[in-house]
Amino acid sequence: MRDIIHSERLVLRDLELSDAERFSKFTSDWEIARMTGSIPHPMPVISTEIKILTMRSQRRRGLAYPYAITLDGRDIIGVMDLFRRSDTSDHELGYWVARPYWGLGYAKEAGQAFIREAVKSLKISKIVAGVFADNPASMRVLRSLGFKNIGSEGDFFSMARLGHMESIGFELDLTAPSAKSLHQDGGKAIEAC
Repeated sequence: MRDIIHSERLVLRDLELSDAERFSKFTSDWEIARMTGSIPHPMPVISTEIKILTMRSQRRRGLAYPYAITLDGRDIIGVMDLFRRSDTSDHELGYWVARPYWGLGYAKEAGQAFIREAVKSLKISKIVAGVFADNPASMRVLRSLGFKNIGSEGDFFSMARLGHMESIGFELDLTAPSAKSLHQDGGKAIEAC
């Protein structure tokens, strides 16, 4: 996948160590951390630096494609990631957007641009996502991106909550006509560069 992805209002770029302070600040928000599986609460800067280095290493090895969501290419306002749990598993979408930027359509816009780039670069036909059952906002984002609810996936561990929580599975079939029109080249406002 390309290093920088542009949409109408956003720039998605590689995560950098210089993102650690804002990453830590935003993910130390209980409302962000509790909705993720892998972010503890609180998230100190040193832990964030280690997470960023780990994510960058996974990208170099082709195991994940983490991007900082930004307004202008500089300050991080969230993260969008595509990863695989194993060599044989489907690509999985994960993301968070900082609370000051909620309700502005940034998760959907970043997701559209990100998925278009993934389709183009990785030639994938399906993306999955898991959402904790008490996260209706994320479910709305996934539905707006064309994902279909495939039901309960059982309980998954949440680092922030230090416990297992019910997870709902979602799937995006990129071969379906509706997904093709939404996520293939041709979007006026979304382009990769």
